[in-house]
Amino acid sequence: MTEALLPQGFENLAPFADWALEPEHARTAKKVESSMEQLRAFYDAMMPRLEEIIAYLDGVPGGDARPAPAQRLYLMSLSLVEVANLVEIYKRREVIEACDPLHFNPQR
Repeated sequence: MTEALLPQGFENLAPFADWALEPEHARTAKKVESSMEQLRAFYDAMMPRLEEIIAYLDGVPGGDARPAPAQRLYLMSLSLVEVANLVEIYKRREVIEACDPLHFNPQR
């Protein structure tokens, strides 16, 4: 028996499982490489379910104990954060007067 791609109840988000990326730089690269239509489709699929996703993730172990389907859903929610400003505020992929997101390297 194969493991589910996403947790039960979230199967309709499976077409967007390629957004389950880590580290942050991989999510940024996916955002930069995607068309506005792709960004919008991902956003439109995930955003209405965000509260449900958060409630689900609150009920499962975190870190290394998180089951793989839940981890994918978690990473997809992080990708949603990467995409939300472009869809909600800028309404385009290109952000004027900002640094290239692929070259931004915050000091940790």
